[in-house]
Amino acid sequence: MMDNTSRGSAGTLREGTLGLSLYCSYEDIAEIAVAAERRGFEALWVSEAGESAIIRASAAIHASSRIEVGTNVALAFPRSPTAMAMDAWDLSGLSGGRFSLGLGSQVRRIIEDRYSSSFSSPAARMAEYLQVLRSAWAMERGDSSTFTGQHYRLLLPSVAGLGSSDRKDPQVYVAAVGPLMTKTAVRYADGILGHPFTSDRFLRDTFVPRIESLLEQEGRPSAGFRFCQGFIVSADDDGDRARRAAKLQIAFYGTTPNYAGVFASYGDEDLCGRLRGVWKSADGSDLCRALVDAVPDEALDRYAIAGEPAEVRTRVDRVRPLCDQLIVSPPWFAAGPKEMRERTLKLIEALGPDRQIS
Repeated sequence: MMDNTSRGSAGTLREGTLGLSLYCSYEDIAEIAVAAERRGFEALWVSEAGESAIIRASAAIHASSRIEVGTNVALAFPRSPTAMAMDAWDLSGLSGGRFSLGLGSQVRRIIEDRYSSSFSSPAARMAEYLQVLRSAWAMERGDSSTFTGQHYRLLLPSVAGLGSSDRKDPQVYVAAVGPLMTKTAVRYADGILGHPFTSDRFLRDTFVPRIESLLEQEGRPSAGFRFCQGFIVSADDDGDRARRAAKLQIAFYGTTPNYAGVFASYGDEDLCGRLRGVWKSADGSDLCRALVDAVPDEALDRYAIAGEPAEVRTRVDRVRPLCDQLIVSPPWFAAGPKEMRERTLKLIEALGPDRQIS
């Protein structure tokens, strides 16, 4: 069971606003964006898997009028940083400044074998990527700014010569798990995006102290850096159905050795190996059932929030003060478009019924 405490490592409470991850289909983005905005969510974060995060963000921007819209995440390395800077600049203008660019590195196999792009020294590459973004936006404002690094360079300004001197840079976030990418985020970004596979203990005892230590090393005030943290959250009037969906999502993430530190926060180091064994041995329709069965009830309560709406809301409120923004993430693994629409709308209803904005 999750610890009841909701304080950071230094005993300070954070802002704890509420964001929502969008894994729904294009056809449902507008409906969900409107519902989340009306219920008082502060942000919508669009994913990128088989669909473009940039286009999904554009759809969410068009459907809404007040809510922040961000990418969580747009894959950085398959795109040149200058091209990404142009997309972010345009989306920021389209949204009236509501757009935030969240970037992720992904893993070597995906970047090289799916996107045919380079993957080496990801933290150092991301650091240069962020500096090129800043240089590109400075050029858009009419400033003279170039960058030359080991991985990227920007030497020529845009031929358009927009000279938008009054425009601010879009907010930039970096998705990070390990210490090197976290350091890059703290040094060059406006904030950090924490992976939704996590636990309250991992946040309080490992991730938050790491961020705070790096901010101190950089001499950067914590007030100027936003910590936005994802969390697996599943709400349904049928509590058992909500819990099964969350277990399946935990099992999917839990097969990845990179996230072993999360399991270690509660002494569940062996669970990663068990889940990997199930993944390799089960097949077809048996895989999802086997994965769900492999996640103990106590692990569910440690790495997700799932159940009936009232229970979910109470537990979400306990976790929110651990971060500047809690991004609730409905389980998406092995779920079709109709199921994702229903799960997301139920989550909006569960977490915002008395916060409706006209």
